[in-house]
Amino acid sequence: MRRVAIGIGVLLLVLSGALLSVFGRLWHLWFPSYRPPVMSTLEAKARRFCEQKGAPFPLRQPSVEIYKARRVLRLYDGMRLLAEFPIALGSRPEGDKEREGDRKTPEGSFYVCEKHYSPRFYLFLGLSYPAPDDAERGKLRGLIDESQYRAILQAHQEGRCPPWDTPLGGAIGIHGGGTHRDWTLGCIALDNAHIELLYVLLPVGTKVQIYP
Repeated sequence: MRRVAIGIGVLLLVLSGALLSVFGRLWHLWFPSYRPPVMSTLEAKARRFCEQKGAPFPLRQPSVEIYKARRVLRLYDGMRLLAEFPIALGSRPEGDKEREGDRKTPEGSFYVCEKHYSPRFYLFLGLSYPAPDDAERGKLRGLIDESQYRAILQAHQEGRCPPWDTPLGGAIGIHGGGTHRDWTLGCIALDNAHIELLYVLLPVGTKVQIYP
């Protein structure tokens, strides 16, 4: 009996080790942790991209158009289309974002209001959601009060990020992490190689138009 018990114990240890290994790989897939990139390397890649496209580096008039239904992001310099990249959206992609936690990707006119490295999302370009028209709808529906409404409008007038802690939601951005499925909380996800380019080529203030 003792040998049987020891054998069972060894088997359980082996199985638990295998399960932990599998769980660890799944955890890394679901919740990856990215290291900070070397900015000089990213800038060199962006410069080569511009050279290949016959475009100036840095771009003179960068802008972005996002088409939710087609799952595509278009990068422009002025009127010239430079590239199209596949995207992933919020896990409830249909319709415009209305409130915190609805997992919808917003629609409308925005601008890049901040940029930062993220261990969870690799590189993050924050967008100016909620926009003034979002604030107007939210106020009419009683989701935000007068002070929150005015704070959003003032931030847009000054070209800053609007408050991201209202019932309308916030912290919407363009980031890395892959396009295998619609998995974000409302953001626009790109493959990491593509967010590397955009992170360098899109300065704060870049216009971003998101279509249904």
